[in-house]
Amino acid sequence: MINASPDLPRQIENTAALQPLGKNARNTPIAAVFLTNADIDHALGLLMLRQQENPIVVYASEKTRCALSWLSTVLERFCEVDWRDLNDHSLGHKLVGRKIELQHSTAFHISDTRSGKKVLIAPAVESITDELRDAAQTSDIVFFDGTFWSDNELQQFRPDARTARQMHHLAISDGSLEFLRTLPGRKFYTHINNTNPILMPDSLERTALKKAGIELAYDGLELTL
Repeated sequence: MINASPDLPRQIENTAALQPLGKNARNTPIAAVFLTNADIDHALGLLMLRQQENPIVVYASEKTRCALSWLSTVLERFCEVDWRDLNDHSLGHKLVGRKIELQHSTAFHISDTRSGKKVLIAPAVESITDELRDAAQTSDIVFFDGTFWSDNELQQFRPDARTARQMHHLAISDGSLEFLRTLPGRKFYTHINNTNPILMPDSLERTALKKAGIELAYDGLELTL
């Protein structure tokens, strides 16, 4: 699982593959969680897994782990956290993953050795590095930061709000749209803020996405590598 949002219990209830197996109603088949950063909406769902028998395996950078030390303190009374670093690591079931360190977050590049297909997950991107660009070019599926359409998007609703860049997000109109347009595989925007006009089906911004061949991730989306 990539990030663990606060609505994780609802996700488990709505997804049969994530529901407990056998007689133990407290365990879930989730084998590990990958954290892209320490955002509260990316990590709070880990608390919902506290009743598991075994420690929760969490792959994260050292910076993210330090920022979430409070989480370890809470969970040490329950199942605990098994923190791990990811670097060209076998994930079992024929999957191999590697991390791509960004300035304020981590992207994950995962390969299926059976099909040879690759997926890039990068929901928090401040700038497009050479390593991230290369990974995206070789991926069959890309999930990319679609938080904001414009840098000053939030200021239209609250004048003193921070800009997208101050929140470590590259706005779609500031370069990610043109970047994704050039990629050969399927590409999806994810982590979309509710102020982003791409959520409106008839908006000009949504039309721009369609012309660029970019899709929106949505609840229940299933893809096969």
